[in-house]
Amino acid sequence: MNSRKQRHKAFNVIPAALMMLATYCGSATAASVAGGFSHKDWDLTCDNTLTCRAVGYGAIAEEEGASVLLTRKAGRNEPVINRVMLAHYGDDEWQEGSAPELIIAGRTAGALSFAGDESWQMSEAQLAQFLTALKQDKSISFRKNDDDYSLSGAGSSAVLLKMDDVQGRVNTPGAILRKGKNSESSVKAPIAIPVILKAPVIDKYLRRMTAQEEAVFRPVILQALGADADTFCSEERLAEPLEIARLNEQRSLVSAPCWLAAYNSGDAYFEINNDMQSAPVLVSDSANGYDNGVISSGMRGRGVGDCWSYDAWVWNGTEFVQSQRGDTGRCMMMRVGGAWDLPLLVTEVVEQ
Repeated sequence: MNSRKQRHKAFNVIPAALMMLATYCGSATAASVAGGFSHKDWDLTCDNTLTCRAVGYGAIAEEEGASVLLTRKAGRNEPVINRVMLAHYGDDEWQEGSAPELIIAGRTAGALSFAGDESWQMSEAQLAQFLTALKQDKSISFRKNDDDYSLSGAGSSAVLLKMDDVQGRVNTPGAILRKGKNSESSVKAPIAIPVILKAPVIDKYLRRMTAQEEAVFRPVILQALGADADTFCSEERLAEPLEIARLNEQRSLVSAPCWLAAYNSGDAYFEINNDMQSAPVLVSDSANGYDNGVISSGMRGRGVGDCWSYDAWVWNGTEFVQSQRGDTGRCMMMRVGGAWDLPLLVTEVVEQ
């Protein structure tokens, strides 16, 4: 057994609950979802600008797997940008030694180049060979320091065809999978990134409410949470102190502790009139952070922290507007914090 396999031996046995989640995340059933599509070992995520990201993984049982990210913006003549990541969860020596080689059907197609952020990149020629190998169902892996990191091609055809379809490239010369002679006029243009004007706030951070504030705000917040508040939110957490931050002279942000799970927690965030003349507005019941006009939420997909989802909302002076939504891909023990950034919603936040 080589040294790398010895370092990862502790992860060979995954608790049953985590294996169930991994199996669910890697379901072999093709499924369309909002902003994305999955089939077997490949996933597609397209954000609100029509930039699409296709991700392939090793077979779910593989300990030493690879993941490939193919990113393409909408619009004519846009290139396919590739990134390759080799599983290195808990491995501090992942970058030591030579660069990994692309192996197709048992033969080397040359070394990759380092791309930053713990990932590698195929050259234009290697990417062409890689895509051809996917279409022809040839075996693909990456070899580094005598270790082979396998990549599954199962599901890639469906996902890459869907990627072309979403961007209007099917049967055009620029299609990834199904090329044709149709005019590039069918290719969809990118959608402009929404701009959010972020307003200044009086209080950059939440503070614990005073007893007098608690007496005023708590009944209103409990009423806003509804009759089943003690079912959705835990009784113990609801009993914890509320927090507040002034947004401006008329509005404030109130945070109410809500729920606690094995490795995640969520609070309910309300925008509220200081004069209490209108009902509180719920921004999120599963956020866990506030900083200078931005509410954020980060949730682990499972306890080991190899996959996350995230959301954010920005105060624009009138309301909180969602500014981010996405995740880091499947729970595949690629690295701590997740392999990739796969946004569903991207915006440009500009300070007022």
